[in-house]
Amino acid sequence: MSCTSIGPEGLLALQRLSNLTLLDMSYTYMTNLQPFIDSCPQLKVLKLQACKYLENTALIPLHKGRALPNLCELDLSYGTLSQSAIEELLAWCPHLTHLSLNGCVNMHDLDWIFGAGNSYVDSEPHRKQNKSDLRDDKINVKGNPSRSLQHLNCVGCANIKRVVIPASAQCMNLSSLNLSLSANIQEVNLVCFNLITLNLSNCTSLEILKLDCPHLTSLLLQACGIKEQELERIIQSCKLLETLDVRLCSKISSTSIAKLRSISPVLKRTFSSF
Repeated sequence: MSCTSIGPEGLLALQRLSNLTLLDMSYTYMTNLQPFIDSCPQLKVLKLQACKYLENTALIPLHKGRALPNLCELDLSYGTLSQSAIEELLAWCPHLTHLSLNGCVNMHDLDWIFGAGNSYVDSEPHRKQNKSDLRDDKINVKGNPSRSLQHLNCVGCANIKRVVIPASAQCMNLSSLNLSLSANIQEVNLVCFNLITLNLSNCTSLEILKLDCPHLTSLLLQACGIKEQELERIIQSCKLLETLDVRLCSKISSTSIAKLRSISPVLKRTFSSF
């Protein structure tokens, strides 16, 4: 429900809820988080969907858990935060376990390249390196803590073209990644050792998919542009894969489906258009 008329007096009422752990302020005109920080220090879940007036500096108090140290779930879907604000959130808030960035129009390439001291660095120089080697020790990651992030949702982010999560991002707990309906994604390159579910459904521009995800059990590729050879290579590397959805994948043939089943004996559920 949209409560756009909430004003200063309404926010003052939060002072009586110092033990509150879940707050949904979606579709409001909030510009910063200070009212929540001052009144609800025990918050664990904060929903700020479609808060289009939220300032790019609003998330800075959350960095390193300085404010709202118990916060583990944050929903910023359909907002207008800048690319840099999102990058800084990813770099400086390793305590978050659930993060939703669905429909964030200003989010572009999601390249998790981190430098010394756990700061986000420009990924452009790294693009000249070999894209297949994301375990490259050339990136100095001294001091990077392991991230608590378990679930990341970036559904319908129309401006994302490239998603890269290298080993240096230390996303050891990431188990679910949803990038579905992000129609302009062309490349996904992941080193996520505990990733279980990857949803790339309706990523119609997807051409390059490189996965070092040994525990992946569910891969959803409905209506993707991935080629047969690329898919075969993925199946061979993801030896625990049980569920594969390739419906409406124009470059995948019925012959290829049969071959995939023979390559991976643990593949239990295959959804195709044949």
